[in-house]
Amino acid sequence: MRKLLASFLLASLSLVALVSPTRADVILSELCDPLNNFATDRYIEIWNSGPADVDLTGWSVVAVANNADVLTWTLSGTLPAGQARVCGNPSPVTGFTVHFPNSAWTTAVTNQGSFNWNGQTGDGAKLRAPGNIVVDQIVAPGTLFRDGTLVRNSGVTAGSATYVATEWTFTAVTLASSATPGTHNGGAPPPAGPSISNIVTDPAVPAASQTVNVQAAVTHAGGAPTSVTLQWGSAAASLSNSIAMALLADSTYRTSTAIPGQLPGASVYYRVSAVGSGITTNSATLSFTIPGAGGTPPTITAVGQTSDSTVRVFFSEPVDEVTAEQPGNYSVGTLVGVSAVRDPVLTSEVEVVVRNIAAGSRTLTVNGVADLGGSTAFGATRTFNWVDVSIPAGYYASTTGLKGAALRKALHLIIRNHTVRSYDFALTAYATTDVKPNGRIWDVYSDIPGGTPAYEYAYGQTGQGAGEGFGYNREHSFPQSWFNSASPMDSDLHMLYPTDAYVNNRRANYPYGVVGTATWTSTNGSKLGDSVTPGYTGIVFEPAGPFKGDMARAHFYVSVRYLGQDAGWPGSPSTVGSQYVAWARDQYRQWHTADSVSWKERLRNGAVYVHQGNRNPFVDHPEFLTAILDTNVVSGVGDDAFGVASLRPASPNPFLARTSLAFTLSQPGRVSLSVYDVGGRLVRTLAADQSYAAGLHRLEWDGRDEAGAAADAGLFFVRLDAGGVTRTQRLVRMR
Repeated sequence: MRKLLASFLLASLSLVALVSPTRADVILSELCDPLNNFATDRYIEIWNSGPADVDLTGWSVVAVANNADVLTWTLSGTLPAGQARVCGNPSPVTGFTVHFPNSAWTTAVTNQGSFNWNGQTGDGAKLRAPGNIVVDQIVAPGTLFRDGTLVRNSGVTAGSATYVATEWTFTAVTLASSATPGTHNGGAPPPAGPSISNIVTDPAVPAASQTVNVQAAVTHAGGAPTSVTLQWGSAAASLSNSIAMALLADSTYRTSTAIPGQLPGASVYYRVSAVGSGITTNSATLSFTIPGAGGTPPTITAVGQTSDSTVRVFFSEPVDEVTAEQPGNYSVGTLVGVSAVRDPVLTSEVEVVVRNIAAGSRTLTVNGVADLGGSTAFGATRTFNWVDVSIPAGYYASTTGLKGAALRKALHLIIRNHTVRSYDFALTAYATTDVKPNGRIWDVYSDIPGGTPAYEYAYGQTGQGAGEGFGYNREHSFPQSWFNSASPMDSDLHMLYPTDAYVNNRRANYPYGVVGTATWTSTNGSKLGDSVTPGYTGIVFEPAGPFKGDMARAHFYVSVRYLGQDAGWPGSPSTVGSQYVAWARDQYRQWHTADSVSWKERLRNGAVYVHQGNRNPFVDHPEFLTAILDTNVVSGVGDDAFGVASLRPASPNPFLARTSLAFTLSQPGRVSLSVYDVGGRLVRTLAADQSYAAGLHRLEWDGRDEAGAAADAGLFFVRLDAGGVTRTQRLVRMR
């Protein structure tokens, strides 16, 4: 109520201030809050509807967030009729021209800059003419331009005292460059500012105490630039020093005085700024770091894919936080990092977001990351494999509307006739199908997710011995004695895993089940002993908890892939041919439900698809199992769904200001979705026992608690409760 009252009073006061006789035909024309890079790329645009040019001396644009004025841009120069100008951050990531920059726009301080300016209630802008007269104003009455751009409609040429819905059109945009910064309603863009390129330091790799000059090529279509300067400092956000740059030859400018020499380990951040035709162009902020005296720079030991846009970089030693968290220090080909966070505990590891990496073998290059002694890595590289985890379009189209035996048959037809590889090829395939982010083999019989395993294997470290830790081999999760070791089952990667050879031998060909009293336990908690699973009392092998769902889904894959192709299979205590007897089916279904699909499984499924050309449908669509076994449930959610009461990976994660949380339901139900801190305290409830239809749903968390205060950076947990099932997921908020 207070916020609505404040909005009403603000609009009322603006009506008084809006003096139509002095209207100057300059209006607010666009407010943009893009989905990606919003912290740096949000902007406000103004436009001169004509007919005359307007002198902007004394004019200003004010950003409004939560009904409060949070930042002011002072305007200057002349705005020709039909042209637009942009107010924003000096260095947007997507590289559009900002005519009136203000570095305070990117502050992370609550109630300042763009911190709370995200297109929701109470957010907007004011345009002030000389004398602080408000000639145009828009304040959002609800969610209005979040994750998109709000553009003034063609034909609107005068300002308004408040938001008029018929004057504006919203369009969702991912990048600010997909909006229209600097142009409006098809009008001519403003004259281009100076162009800056070929920025180099002299010397190229400065040593300790060595002065440094900077050169750059600066061109301008409107003639010689009015001025060219170098701005530098010890932090990217504080370039407090300025050095004039003089024309050296042709279009090359060089600093008139050098940057002073620095101590070993020091980092210098700098950019070139050029003015021409009243327009200021700033280069990207660059940096160099003085190498440490006599030290060895860090090397990259591994690169692991941790989400569909994130890699975890493992260095040979702890690295400096400042240089490690400069995203521009990381690149994959022509793609440059957009965010980087050093692990607060494991300080030799850095999580880096790099968008749009193509599948296949890729190389990460690191420049400018220093160790704690100041020795800096330049040109450090590491090759890694990138997996496309997405489901190919239309792959499961034939399953829509099916259930029971019809669905099982449809899935069989989709995944049968895969490309058959040799049994020996599995050892080669494991380099892409079963490698942990740290580069070690992902052994489900020894790994401890979230903990430290007793041993790990490098790729190729096969072998066996009198106990655990001597080497890995190939484990048929569906034992080969159950199908006479015949092809193509013996080499099918969807059920063939790398595991410790000793544990593999202890498992033998016993079925999976729940152990009562263990006769033997592995170092990661896998057990051997008599079954207490209802319906079977023989010896069983029980995988460790975090991998029970993996093994269950591998088994259900077999039952569909080899449906009707199992004549002559000897079977086992848990199977008849490729199909499961009741006790095993019920037990594995329980594991499938309790241990939801992990990121590891999605990576493996995508990697195996590259080798075999078929997928495990129960990894892609966990809800298929319910649709097959429960004939009251129909498959029909398509390729965008991801499970029965399942959480998709948060995106982005880690995140800075907000992240998207998605979940799927195979049938309508009531859902609760909450965020907790590491102490188990409730931070925010996003859905409280609300009713949702079947299918995919998305909710966003803006990093705030129930009281509206910004939550601290750190580790959080998302909890989904639906249909008696609970799912949890780790979430990291960056500073």
